[in-house]
Amino acid sequence: MTLDVTDEPALVREMALAGCTGVFIGFESLKDQNLADARKRTPRADDYARRIRIFHELGIQVNGSFVVGFDGDRKNTFTTLMQWIKSNRMECATFHILTPYPGTPLFRRMEAEGRLLHRDWEKYDTAHVVFRPRHMTPEELLLGYDWLYRRLFSHAFIWRRRPAEFSALPAYFAGSYLYKRANRLWRFLTKHRLVHTVWRPLVEMTRLRHLAYRRRLASQTETRETPARCAMPFPASV
Repeated sequence: MTLDVTDEPALVREMALAGCTGVFIGFESLKDQNLADARKRTPRADDYARRIRIFHELGIQVNGSFVVGFDGDRKNTFTTLMQWIKSNRMECATFHILTPYPGTPLFRRMEAEGRLLHRDWEKYDTAHVVFRPRHMTPEELLLGYDWLYRRLFSHAFIWRRRPAEFSALPAYFAGSYLYKRANRLWRFLTKHRLVHTVWRPLVEMTRLRHLAYRRRLASQTETRETPARCAMPFPASV
């Protein structure tokens, strides 16, 4: 969903009460100029952290999507982004290399500027560099993209961005390690049809934890919404 849902915290609360446990948000960039260049309508980047807290305070995890390679990006973009993800304890993130798809204004501009590297369409998949970035080499962009994933799912970084809520830790750690650090295990599980056996307990653990959280949240909501008792202004017989 889009981040501007947090314009109405009461709506986010209703999402949590209805069973929403996580959202996927396309942040794209931490630079407002990059967002403007991409014509993306979104809240200001310096307000992202506050909006993430709204989700977290209501028990909703955030998986953020980011694009690297904008004309405003430089070689320090990767470390800045990673530090920001850690500071905001984002449960997960995905990264994509800016890709000028054929038929888009970005493709036409890159073509006019002579910045396209090739027309091997199979590599226009956001995991390969297919154009010449403005402030770094294609090799530096690819290395930065690879570093983001290696860093995000390193042992130290998984630990540093762990959820603050203790009961969320088991499912968080299991998901983090199974998502990107267990490719060989997944091949084994898939081959022997054991994915359901391994994955279902994690899903069930998360479901039960969130059911308990929703009960607490509903109780808090009812307490707030119950009107305070006050003395009647007139005798009951009037």
